[in-house]
Amino acid sequence: MPIQWSEQYEVGDPRTDSQHRNLFDYANQIEQLIEQARAGRLDRQAVEHLFVFLDAYVNTHFAYEELCMALRGCKVAQKNKEAHNKFLEFWTEFNRQHTPQSISTAALENLHATLAGWLTQHICKVDVALRSTV
Repeated sequence: MPIQWSEQYEVGDPRTDSQHRNLFDYANQIEQLIEQARAGRLDRQAVEHLFVFLDAYVNTHFAYEELCMALRGCKVAQKNKEAHNKFLEFWTEFNRQHTPQSISTAALENLHATLAGWLTQHICKVDVALRSTV
């Protein structure tokens, strides 16, 4: 089931909100990749594009968001950085174990579940603290 963006996820910083919406879109694309994999017709080029996006995202978005929180004196800045580091550890290990050419349906399901949980939990419990600083 697609993860729907809603106002509850908005943090009040247009760039951060745009980046979060983009991540929601990619999480939903993983669902499509899972269906393709189950049908035996996985688009490996789309998986490669996903990996490239996630690599860039965890580096650029996390850095930007951490900077925003630090500059605005956000009370959860350290908690946010720790959560980002934990996700980076997951992504690094996932990347070590899987490639776009060899990824399994189960690995895509794991990635989707992790990302969906991250989106709904991290944004709603940590990132929204930016609202009070905007």
